[in-house]
Amino acid sequence: MGSMEAEVHVLEAEIAALKLLWEELLAPAKLSAPVQKSFPEICQSDPKEWKSSKDLRSNLGHLESELLFLSTLTDINIISYSKKTKNLTSTEMTEKSIKKVLQRHKLSGNCHMITFQVEFQILEVQNQENLSSVITDLNIIMEPTAYSELSEFVSRAEERRDLFMFFRSLHFFVEWCEYRKRTFKHFKIPLYCS
Repeated sequence: MGSMEAEVHVLEAEIAALKLLWEELLAPAKLSAPVQKSFPEICQSDPKEWKSSKDLRSNLGHLESELLFLSTLTDINIISYSKKTKNLTSTEMTEKSIKKVLQRHKLSGNCHMITFQVEFQILEVQNQENLSSVITDLNIIMEPTAYSELSEFVSRAEERRDLFMFFRSLHFFVEWCEYRKRTFKHFKIPLYCS
């Protein structure tokens, strides 16, 4: 049962990462009403409510279907994801009701023919009134490709520590590559003469 719980936690983390990506990629776009209604249901179940391995299996199936939905929607497949959290709150901060947490995220995946690995840190500072989050470090590792434009996108995203820019640029870049490939295929001249 422990391995099933671990698998559920991994899938929940992947869904959380894809949910964030989905919100960033499609925020400006207008979605159909059924999609808007179904999306908030993702990850709403509470792990404490699972009583048996049957509950775990059904929840695992639900999480897998949601992960498939998000991967299909964004064309980005998350292969692995890990998260480490470190509490940076000092005694003095605790007295002032300030909480500081550093999250280290690492995810790898692909978008069609391009594979990537993203490592980033988020510093969250919460006081009584508000919560602020900022990306303090961003490192993107890509497999070498024939497209120099892609490395420019990656460098710019790393400089600005902008995950949204990276995933949006990756998504549109891959769309452009697919469009270009179809265009060249369409105009390909047959090698034989009649």
